[in-house]
Parts: sequence; C-alpha cells; structure tokens
Amino acid sequence: MHTSLYLKEIFNFERSLFRADRLDFFVALILFATVGYAFVNGQSWIDKQQQAVHAAQMEESVRLQELKDKLAGIDAGSLKPAKAYENPANAYWVGNRHAATYAVLPPTAFAATAIGQSDLNPPYIKVSSDNKESFALNEEIENPGNLLIGNFDLAFVVVFLLPLLIIALSYNLLSAEHEQGTLAITMTNPVPLWVLIAGKLSFRVVLVFSLTASMTVIGLLVIGTDLSTMDSLVRLGWWIVLLFAYIQFWFALAAAVNALAKSSAQNALILTGLWIVILLVLPSFISIAVNVAYPVPSRVAMVGLIRAAQTDANKESDATVARFEQEHPEMTAMPLAKGDDTAAIRKRVFVQQAAASRITQIMARYDRQLAQQQRIVDSLRFLSPAIVMQEALNAVAGTDNSRYQQLSLQVDAFHRVWQDFFLPKVLDNTPLTLADYQNFPRFAYAEQAISETGMRLLGALLGLVVPIAVLYLFSLRRIRDYPVTA
Repeated sequence: MHTSLYLKEIFNFERSLFRADRLDFFVALILFATVGYAFVNGQSWIDKQQQAVHAAQMEESVRLQELKDKLAGIDAGSLKPAKAYENPANAYWVGNRHAATYAVLPPTAFAATAIGQSDLNPPYIKVSSDNKESFALNEEIENPGNLLIGNFDLAFVVVFLLPLLIIALSYNLLSAEHEQGTLAITMTNPVPLWVLIAGKLSFRVVLVFSLTASMTVIGLLVIGTDLSTMDSLVRLGWWIVLLFAYIQFWFALAAAVNALAKSSAQNALILTGLWIVILLVLPSFISIAVNVAYPVPSRVAMVGLIRAAQTDANKESDATVARFEQEHPEMTAMPLAKGDDTAAIRKRVFVQQAAASRITQIMARYDRQLAQQQRIVDSLRFLSPAIVMQEALNAVAGTDNSRYQQLSLQVDAFHRVWQDFFLPKVLDNTPLTLADYQNFPRFAYAEQAISETGMRLLGALLGLVVPIAVLYLFSLRRIRDYPVTA
C-alpha cells in the first residue's frame, strides 16, 4: 500500500477514536469557551478605549465651539474683550491651552485579538504649542494589578493555553501504544513507524487548527469586524499562517519528545517543563538580560533634567527678548486687548523655544536607550517561539511597539505644524479670527504600509519554521531506533 494511503487510514482511524471517546467534542468545547471569552474581553478593552477617545473628542469639540462663540460675540460687540488668558483671539493661550487637540491612533480591525502594548500606551495624545514634554510624558493610569497579570485576549489563548491543549493531546502518541503492547502488533503491518506518528500528528494538527481558526473567524464576525477590506484580509491571512506555524511547532516538539522513547509520564513531565521554559523562563531571562545590558534611564532623573533646562532657558530669556525687540521694532504693537501683557507672552515663547532644543536632546537620549533595548529584544526573541508568536500577533492586531513608535513620530511632525501655525501669530501679536479657527491643523494617522508589517511578520514566520524543521528532522532520526516491543 502506498504511503499516502497508510497516512489516510491512520488519519481516519484517529478520527474514529476521538469521536468514540468524545474527545473532539471536549476539544471544541474548551476552545469555544476560551476563544469566546478572549473575544469578549478583548472587545471590551477596545470599547473602553474608544469610549475614552470619543469623550476626549467631544470635549475638544465643545471647547472649540465655546471659543468660537465667545470670539463671535467679541467681534459683534456683544461681549467685552476678555483677559489675555481668556481671550479667544490670543494665539498664545489658544494654541497652548484652550484649542489643544487630540492626536488619535485608530484601532485596526484585529485590535481585539491582541491587546499588546495598548494597555501601556494611551490611544490619544493631547497636542498643544507648548514643548514636547508637555504631552510626551503624559500617560494613562492603569491598574498595576492588571498590568502584572496581563490581559486575557485571543493572543493569550493561542500563545499560552493552546500549547497546553496540544501537550494533552500528543504527549503519549507512541508511548501509550508501547505501554499497552499494541505498538508491536501495529508494526506487523508494512507501515514505517514515522508514517504512524505522522498520521497521528496530522489528525491532531487538523483538529486543533481548524477549530481554532474557524472560531476566530466566527468571533471576528460576531464583534462586527469587516473582513471584506484588503487590510482585514491580509491581517486574517497572516493570523492563520502564524497560527498554523505555532501549532506545528508544539506538535513537532511533542513528536521529538515522543521519539526519545520515554514513558507517557516522563513525556508529560518533559513537555510541561519545556512549556515553562519557553513561555516563562526564557522571556524572563531575556527581559533581565536586556535591562542589565541597556538599563533605561530613570524617568524621574529625566524629568529633573527637563526642569533644569527650563530654568536655564528662563534665566537667559531677558537677553533674548531684548535682542528680539531691537531686531524687530515693528512687532512691538499694542496688546490684543486691555490687560494683555505682550512682553510677558513673548518671554514665555522665547523660554519655550530656548528650552525646546535642550529638552529634545534629553528625551532623545532616553528614546535611544529604549531603541537599543528593542533591538536586543528583536535579536533574542528567536530563543523563544512564544515571544516570536506574541510579537507577531501584536503586529497583526496593530498593538505592537512599531505602530506606537509610528504614532510618536507622526505626533512629533504634527506638533511642529501646530507650533508653526500659532507661534508666528504670537510673536507678530496677530489676533486669531474665526477663519483661523476653521483652519486649525488637524491630525490624521497615516497607517503603515502593509508591506512594512509583512516584512516583520515574515521574519517571525521564519523564526517558527526553522525550529519546526529542526524538531521534525530530529524526530525522524530518533524514530529509527524506537523500541517497538517493551
């Protein structure tokens, strides 16, 4: 009989055994419960963030409308000019405080599948014409207990729980038949031992993969994900490919352990120990190694340096203002309204600009250290397929570090545009008009090209395929010496 026919017979026989023992039902029930809860929890997190974004945008809309109504009243003569801080025509206070806008990072269609870094990074940043540290150091406050425990999302189910299910289904692929004495009888047929284990593995791979993938698609549709767009289809394709590779890794690991010809109890102990090493020990070791090699500078120390830079800039401001007024006498016009202090406002701007370059250098040193850490993590992540898979699923969901770094870069560029709109008007002592309010810069996140994400995911896929090939080759070599009889 041809090898493919043997494989088909073994596959069908395993399916019959699972149906007779109701194992397929229990596997489906476990996956349905965990995947379902993961989607509920993941979507609730996204809903919570989107509610916060909506509240922030509504607050900004109401705030701007109040400013425009007040400015219209002043122009019509029904309202008296307000103090400088309250004056909706004062470019300094409007740009620095009253009209500060929110730069929002929109969730991807797959955001509910992996919370990733979204519990550490806020979904929006409030941008003003003040210096970068005024918004870059602001963070959302999250329960430390939640951050310590982590989030139960689909990525957690796949990375942490699915391997335990695979271990339970495959720890005794050969050892059970060897201990029961049925392996010797089976091998009286002209079937190579590797074909037997391949048939057993193939059924289990198909069972676990098909159930997990189908429940994922159903879950995405239930939470309202639009799978008709190109972006969604690409993300879904990558998710399915990565899921298949990760499942294959754990079954390949189980095959390699079975090929060692240990008892079922020993196989279970070895696989459980490897689960602990791959998912708990190695990630902790990598984290410690990275922190030792490239410790992140203290944020408290960085804030202290920033304040010192602001103090130094303030000391130098009088000379800067005097030099500006000497070079630009035409810009010493009357204040915008009674009570305005144009000189004081200009001084604030010069202090702000003088401190900006120093603060940027301080924060750049901090960012470089973080970037060095990330490069080390990117190199060491291949020591643990779990880390590779987690980061890949985060990338598919759009909750990875790379996307938040892109947001930071785009916010920096938008911040410069915002300053360029307001600060020249401040220095020129030019009042804002209703037309200016309509032309305030607006932030729109530019999504990363799918090709950029695809290159990172391709590297992650290779990080899974290589150990799979090594493990299967090891199993093939060891299986030749497997003792058929007790």
